[in-house]
Amino acid sequence: MSQPESAYHKALNELLSLEFTGMKLGLDNIRELLHNLGNPHKRFESIHIAGSNGKGSVSSMLAAAMQANGYKTGLYTSPHLVNFRERIRINGEMITEEYIASFFERIWNDIERLHATFFEVSTALAFAYFSDSNIDIAIIETGLGGRLDATNVLEKPLAAVITSISLEHTVQLGNTLEEIALEKAGIMKLGVPAIVNVGDDLKNVFIRKADELDAPVLFVSDFRVGKEYQNLRPPFIGSHQEQNLQTTLAVLSKIELPVKPEFIILGITNTQKLTGMRARMEDYDYIPLHEKKLKLILDVGHNPDAFTFLKEYFIEKGIRPIVIAGFAKDKNIPSILDEISQFASRFVVIEANSHRAMPRKELAELSRQAGIDTIESSTPMNGVHAAITIAIEEEVLLLCGSHFVIGDFLKVAESTIPKSPKMAVIP
Repeated sequence: MSQPESAYHKALNELLSLEFTGMKLGLDNIRELLHNLGNPHKRFESIHIAGSNGKGSVSSMLAAAMQANGYKTGLYTSPHLVNFRERIRINGEMITEEYIASFFERIWNDIERLHATFFEVSTALAFAYFSDSNIDIAIIETGLGGRLDATNVLEKPLAAVITSISLEHTVQLGNTLEEIALEKAGIMKLGVPAIVNVGDDLKNVFIRKADELDAPVLFVSDFRVGKEYQNLRPPFIGSHQEQNLQTTLAVLSKIELPVKPEFIILGITNTQKLTGMRARMEDYDYIPLHEKKLKLILDVGHNPDAFTFLKEYFIEKGIRPIVIAGFAKDKNIPSILDEISQFASRFVVIEANSHRAMPRKELAELSRQAGIDTIESSTPMNGVHAAITIAIEEEVLLLCGSHFVIGDFLKVAESTIPKSPKMAVIP
């Protein structure tokens, strides 16, 4: 006899079903949802973060630093890897099943009436949970863009942060870097410090926006790290993480909450443990690797800039990994494959379980056209096993391409015992 569906699983299934209603940029729905909840987003301090790459790493480092300084800290990120509850955390602990169930009882009629999207409802859920839990501060990552992102109802964050700009989601955000930068600059607010990590070619977009809003703007390239942080290293691997660390320290230098350097260092050093952040060059100990002494690295890199960082890292280490990857259909696949061709020994093409995934046969054909030694597999787990089969002793495997790819693999690999992440260390 089947067990009755729990209130939590019923609520979660209803929420996840909203993913298929599509994407809708705009703030009317989220404002009405939050108004009907008593405007919870106005009851805690926040730091708001947008960017093409790095916003997850910066968000997590900021959350860890604030937590180590004694603040009850909320963290809202997306997407998740295995469990939806990963998106909404307080001091590293995921939102409770009970809260999700009770939230849906309160708000379901509004969701149906407004035809609210998955991300709008998730954002309202996060803000309500943070408010009801009496947090001190929330680190809020945008979902897409900035100006019309549901998180942009935050009226007076302590800081607005833009981590990087690259050509992404061009249908929604614009066809040029300048247009995309302007969308992301939309999270800037009147008088609120903006901390921006972009190249010289885009600085004027943010200078003009800052002038309109009478907001101080600090470019990360102009920020000088204090002596107390000279020996602090990023908690994630890769040369690009130095910029993410610098961005994090720049933000902490500008917010109007007291923080102590020794606790900032303690927090950032322990980011993964404090926040649950995963798959940023994560060294994954998977038993089938042991016989050949292989190393499996998980990374959620999913756009050309991310693959440039991966390429630079592996070339610097003198390593040609077997890359196992699949991508969403809307990514710049030719540019990604160009990067992969420069550092991968072989490419195992897979397809994540997502309606957004590019069909693996199509990806394999494009990969072969790019001159890459390509093997076609099926699921991320099967792709890893295919790579293990063809690997020689002590070879490195890299599983990457999207959160969906890593999530699919981890759901199977950790179906019994979840593991704690550790940073990949390659001598």
